[in-house]
Amino acid sequence: MNRKIETLDDLTINKIAAGEVVEAPCSVVKELVENSIDAGASAITLEIREGGKKYIRVTDNGVGIAEEYVEQAFMRHSTSKITNIDDLGNISSLGFRGEALASIAAVSGIEMVTRTKEQKYGTLIKIVGGEIVAIKKTGCPIGTTVIVKNLFFNTPVRLKFMKSNSTETMKISRTITRLSLSNSGISFKYINNNSIVFVTPGNKKLSEAILCVLNKETFKNLIYIEEEELNMKLQGYIGQPNFVRGNRNLQIVYVNGRYVKSKLLGRAIEEAYKEKIIINKYPICVLNLTIDPSEIDINVHPSKIEIKFEKEEQIQEFVYSSIVKTLEKNTTIPRLSVTEPKFRDSQKPNSMPTTRTKIGDLEDTGEGGNITENILANEISEDYIQKSGVRRTNSFIDNQNNDNRERTRVSDISEDILQSSFLDILSDQYKIIGQIFDTYIILEKGQSVYLIDQHAAHERLLYNKFLKEIKDERVVSQRLAEPRVLELSNEDYILLSDNINLFVKLGFHIEDFGTGAVIIREVPMVLGEPRNFSFIYEILDGIGNSDSITDYFEDTIIQRACKKAIKARDRLDYYEIEQLIEELLTLTPPLTCPHGRPIILTMRQYDIEKHFKRIQ
Repeated sequence: MNRKIETLDDLTINKIAAGEVVEAPCSVVKELVENSIDAGASAITLEIREGGKKYIRVTDNGVGIAEEYVEQAFMRHSTSKITNIDDLGNISSLGFRGEALASIAAVSGIEMVTRTKEQKYGTLIKIVGGEIVAIKKTGCPIGTTVIVKNLFFNTPVRLKFMKSNSTETMKISRTITRLSLSNSGISFKYINNNSIVFVTPGNKKLSEAILCVLNKETFKNLIYIEEEELNMKLQGYIGQPNFVRGNRNLQIVYVNGRYVKSKLLGRAIEEAYKEKIIINKYPICVLNLTIDPSEIDINVHPSKIEIKFEKEEQIQEFVYSSIVKTLEKNTTIPRLSVTEPKFRDSQKPNSMPTTRTKIGDLEDTGEGGNITENILANEISEDYIQKSGVRRTNSFIDNQNNDNRERTRVSDISEDILQSSFLDILSDQYKIIGQIFDTYIILEKGQSVYLIDQHAAHERLLYNKFLKEIKDERVVSQRLAEPRVLELSNEDYILLSDNINLFVKLGFHIEDFGTGAVIIREVPMVLGEPRNFSFIYEILDGIGNSDSITDYFEDTIIQRACKKAIKARDRLDYYEIEQLIEELLTLTPPLTCPHGRPIILTMRQYDIEKHFKRIQ
């Protein structure tokens, strides 16, 4: 039986296309706001209700759409961004596929009002389920407003799989946050269920945009970064290694102003933080990589979030080295703060009413928490810095005036100590106070007290020593009292044979011992006398899933170094402490153990005296 082949009608085609372009309300928000950005808007308002399921409105003051093109804008593959296939190799706009409006209109009720500066009146168009129900002239300001109602009303399967209102709202909030941070020259207003969530000033200052859409604590722990090499530039903010998150949600990366998800860039970022942060924690960042558009491909998926690079290795090395360099110059020693006990208002001594300060459209209760204030000043004023607790250190606050960028160094007011200068600080006239809990060493220098984790410090010293031996190809090995024969599967035997030179470089002496078997005669000194060789199988498993044996082997070395290091609860005498400190002073950042835990904490005399009420 022959099956009949038919060409689908436009409405069905649009519904199918909508499945790729419009996955959820956040997809609608992304497409509409990107259209507003491409339209040259300097102010964009997003309003949602019920997680965007029932109502989404995006208003901008961009160039608008001329009357004769309004209907065509809702046709598939209609766009003003490109004209032919050659343009795909050099895309500078956020949108270009010409699918968004048609896809959204196919699965919702949509209304658009738009006007250009050349027209005395605007145009109103209403579409329900892909069918135009009205189009007429109307009065409106220059720009475009798009209202989307009852998303997926005619695709019940998709509607059934929508998440709760709170979940969809969270996704939209994440989307508008990313768009606002990549466009600090645009003022964004975000409204959820008639409440203003945030407003950004649109003054081209990324620092103030971050303050508006993230929170104070996050901003206080950011470091400004700007590096340039050949035709690449990396710019934005990265987090202090001691300020991390349990997921990658705040790893916000843009390429030429477009938010992207890139495993390549993600690896470069996390590799730069390796050994600086605790295992299973993730650094935060807001970064923009500027690169020649002809060297990237963003036409990978309708969402335009995935990206391909022409020069992958060069880009990965540039991002990695830029972050490492910035961290070495700006990473501070974590501070151990003495905080005041928290009371409810009724419990506070001499309780006074909570001060409420009106900032922009929202209120600051003076109690911290997420920052949702509207900061509209042209500069981050000294008063605001004092109020919000912004850390002034060797970092920079990003100032931009029109096209001219200016980095203003802000003086130290919190006396944060950079790890890179720690060696100079302690290289002379420090005082050893002693050891507490048989675990932490206390030093005094100037107006600061330092607590050193003896186990973490010694673990780092041992680990660095081994890495240097590898680099110098002078790994110290030890001969096993009884050589160990390992019988391997065919696959493991091939893997080990193919990588035998790497094992030798790391201090192993391994020989072939017949069919599918090897004999191990020497191992790296740092491993001690292994009781079993199960870690060999772990390394082989890792080789099968990686381009490098070293990463997997280093994880094993970390564990072994941990076991050989001075333990917590080990009592040290004065001379052992002094020797450990002298060796510690040979380190360079990061001042963390190989697991990413801090070696050193600092406490200021000021904090202690304030807690004892000696100063106000």
